[in-house]
Amino acid sequence: MSNDQRKNGKNKIKKQRILRLLLILVAIFIVLAVATGFTTYTIVAAYMEDIPEFDPEQILPSQTSFIYDKDGNEVTPLLGAENRIAVSLDEISEDLINAFIAIEDERFYDHPGFDVRGITRAAYHNFFGGTGTIQGGSTITQQLVKNAFLTTDREMKRKVQELYIAYQMERSYTKEEILEFYLNRIFFDFNAYGVEAAAQTYFGKSASDVTLAEAAILAGIPNLPGRYSPYRNLEESQKRQSLVLNRMVDLEMITAAEAQEAREEELELVGPPKRSYSYQWFIDSVVPPPDRRGAKDNVLAILASLPQYDGLSRSELYDIIYRGGLRIYTTLDPEAQKFAEETINNPDLYTKRDIREEGKPVQNQAAMVIADPKTGYVSAIVGGREYDVSTNQINRAIEGRLQAGSTIKPIVAFAPAFNEGVISPGTVVDDAPKSWPGSTRDYQPNNFDRRYQGLMTVRTALLRSRNIPAVSVLHELGLSTGKDYAQRMGIESLSDEGLSVALGSVTTGTNPYEMAQAFAVLANEGVRTDLTTVTRIEDSRGNVLYEYTPTHEEILSPQAAWLTTDVLVDAVRHGTAAGFRIGRTVAAKTGTSDNKQNVWLAAYTPDYVAVFWQGRDRWDDRYEDGGLSSGADTNPFMIPIMRHIHEDLPDRGFERPDGLRRVSVSNKSGLLPSDYCPKDTIVSDWFLPKNVPTKVCDLHVELEICSETGLLASDYCPAEHRKTKVFFDRPEFESIQGRPKPADADDGKKPPKEVCDQHTYRPGDVSNLRGSGSDDGKVSLSWDEAKDASGYLIFRERGSNGELEQITSKPIKGTSYTDKKLSPGAYTYQVVAVSSEGVTSSPASVSVLVDEPKPEPEPDPEPDDDDNDDDNDDNDNDNNGNENRGRGNNNN
Repeated sequence: MSNDQRKNGKNKIKKQRILRLLLILVAIFIVLAVATGFTTYTIVAAYMEDIPEFDPEQILPSQTSFIYDKDGNEVTPLLGAENRIAVSLDEISEDLINAFIAIEDERFYDHPGFDVRGITRAAYHNFFGGTGTIQGGSTITQQLVKNAFLTTDREMKRKVQELYIAYQMERSYTKEEILEFYLNRIFFDFNAYGVEAAAQTYFGKSASDVTLAEAAILAGIPNLPGRYSPYRNLEESQKRQSLVLNRMVDLEMITAAEAQEAREEELELVGPPKRSYSYQWFIDSVVPPPDRRGAKDNVLAILASLPQYDGLSRSELYDIIYRGGLRIYTTLDPEAQKFAEETINNPDLYTKRDIREEGKPVQNQAAMVIADPKTGYVSAIVGGREYDVSTNQINRAIEGRLQAGSTIKPIVAFAPAFNEGVISPGTVVDDAPKSWPGSTRDYQPNNFDRRYQGLMTVRTALLRSRNIPAVSVLHELGLSTGKDYAQRMGIESLSDEGLSVALGSVTTGTNPYEMAQAFAVLANEGVRTDLTTVTRIEDSRGNVLYEYTPTHEEILSPQAAWLTTDVLVDAVRHGTAAGFRIGRTVAAKTGTSDNKQNVWLAAYTPDYVAVFWQGRDRWDDRYEDGGLSSGADTNPFMIPIMRHIHEDLPDRGFERPDGLRRVSVSNKSGLLPSDYCPKDTIVSDWFLPKNVPTKVCDLHVELEICSETGLLASDYCPAEHRKTKVFFDRPEFESIQGRPKPADADDGKKPPKEVCDQHTYRPGDVSNLRGSGSDDGKVSLSWDEAKDASGYLIFRERGSNGELEQITSKPIKGTSYTDKKLSPGAYTYQVVAVSSEGVTSSPASVSVLVDEPKPEPEPDPEPDDDDNDDDNDDNDNDNNGNENRGRGNNNN
């Protein structure tokens, strides 16, 4: 074999070896490729097993809901888990859109959802970077997928799923739609999600109005919000801003000069947002915190009542409220709310020293509600003093369980009794000790002053807030009837109360919101319009989900409502609310609970009803004297608040309805006054026609009494002792040990029941009265002795038209009498017998004529001495006889 042959053979063998090696390598490569492909397939298949379903609804971002006031002005966004305000792409400035594309995904409009160049760069870093971390290379579409469907874990599994879903998304939506989703979803720190919320959070403006410099700041934040937020690190934020501007220059979105100008622009940041609202008490009433109770028509309750949200849990409803982009229109009057909060927070208005303990609300506390009685719109709610989300979030105006005191009297007793025709303001009730049977013991209420003022009209009883009359009225009305009225008017917390409910003893307590609802019925002429804080709710697209439709129910007649109001207006003029003057007609009812631990003032005009409470959240000792006064501890708050909300409003007063009659009555009997009723007991008041009295007062009576004994005059009482006198025949009242008599229970005013026992018989009449007159001015009277007479009285009358006068100052003894020194003329004499008790008989009369004196006779011729002596002796005898007779008459 030649060398050439050997050489060719070796080459052939070498080629065969190389071929086999290549075949082996190819086989190995194929095996490895297949193995790699199979492994990759297996891994990818495993990754795809639990891939989230592509649900387009999940792409839609949550949106912040907003609350608006009564005039449609924005009050506040609801700061839930995410503060987000969705906007369309054409509502975002072009600079802001370009800034995001430049820094996040410069080839956004060119890739199918993922960027191969970006993935290659990330893969190189992940394999050879040696940092131990996985780099993303995510596009805007991938970031949106991650936020909407996946976790934030930087794992290969998540990246594979991310690529797959991103590809699906690009097939389902346009680039513009994807970009809009993305810009509305990304997080900017400080609870701001989406570019609109971010622009308002950092710069106080809309995303459509941000400058280039502001756009670059915002675009730089989402990469690392905790690092690049200007509120956390302004220097780092500005470095990131510069990077964004450089990328925009590189992509020819802006010029270098524009970039430089943006870097030099001074940022005007509005400051980190506070996690609280203005008008927090009202907002909490509309959207109650999860562990609190809001107003009856709060948003949570409204949504739960709508068919489309039927069956949703409380947490799901809250998710709709805070993330659904709702527009919640309320009845809030910001001016009234602000003024009420400032007034209640003013420490100078509290008469009691503040009690402050770590982690607890300050005491005393206060709460109030202001509403329009006709529309039912609640203008302001103050749930307490010094709101604090961690220590003082109890909304006492709505959640309070407070003893109402006398404030409830017109609601549960008087107004219902007016409506049922049981009483009118002029009806008389007795403020006197009284007890009512109870289940275990008699109920014996007392007045706050421990005194009783006696019989009075219902008007007086209510304006003076007397307790016994209130319980009496409720008892006459019927306990169940009174409670039913109160519940229909708005006091829904009533349960198993007894008659003590008339004085504000409510088993579970009440609150200013309920009381405002009840008093609004009086202010609205007897018609209940349900109070509301929400007028309309719209979804994020402006569709109306709920619109308030007022309900009107006549609880009281206009006449009954006005009668109650008229009395409560008087309470301000000269009753328990006399210190409550606001410069216009206003009705008011005060209230103080047991031991002065709670004080109330409910006041209303045709325009507003307001109810105020002050007290403590809890008293360690239920018998402790709270020392609160319904005037000094309510007026300093209510007077300025009521004046403020009525500013510029006319004083309309309360219009009296038809169907009432004004009648004058006795304020002791409630009946028509008699001739004997003292003028100061006659009052004029309004009555329902069915209650107008027709009988005449029978308590003021005129009786004839004996002035000596003060008893009823008997048939034998002398005329001079018989007196007519007007008495007050007061009805009997219950005597309770330790309780004083009523003020009008004066025994001296009550008519006597017994007949005079001092004058018990009448002497016999004088008989055989004889009289004779003489010409010397004397009249001699004599008569027969009368039976049982101890003396006699003589009366004289001159002529037929003269005046009969008593001529003996006291009874004389004997049966004769001589009247002397009389002028000539005709006289009539009466003689009456008098008993030892002073009782007189019927008079006996006799007429006597006194003649003119006879002329003096001519003197006789002078007699002899003997004859003269005899004559003188005879005259002496005559004179002696006359003198004796005169002494006898005088003795008579």
